[in-house]
Amino acid sequence: MNTRTALKILPRAAALAFLGALLLTAGCASNAKTAAKPTVPPSQIAVYESTDLLHSQYTLVQHVWLDSWRSNFCVPSFSTEAQGLEAMKRAASDAGANALLHIVCVDGSTKPGQGPGLYCYGDAIRLN
Repeated sequence: MNTRTALKILPRAAALAFLGALLLTAGCASNAKTAAKPTVPPSQIAVYESTDLLHSQYTLVQHVWLDSWRSNFCVPSFSTEAQGLEAMKRAASDAGANALLHIVCVDGSTKPGQGPGLYCYGDAIRLN
């Protein structure tokens, strides 16, 4: 290998090394997990209407089933509102919330007589 070839390869190798270091650094800079808060059993998750609480009385934990990129492709559907509410309570409990707020279930059936296909969503919150 002569010096001319070495001078052509050196910038490419340096660029690849820099790119590799950048990718490794980006992987290490992901969101750190916070200390896990004690989970509340799903049966003890309280459900509030939007007029029951002031914004200062709670902290939003997550929008149940809507914060994930997966919601662009599929959202769970339920036969009854009770089934949807129980599933939302489990999801809120898993997220570390102790209550649900703004619960809505809408009919997602596209054809008459298709049978129920309810889509439920709401906010998992932690009371202050």
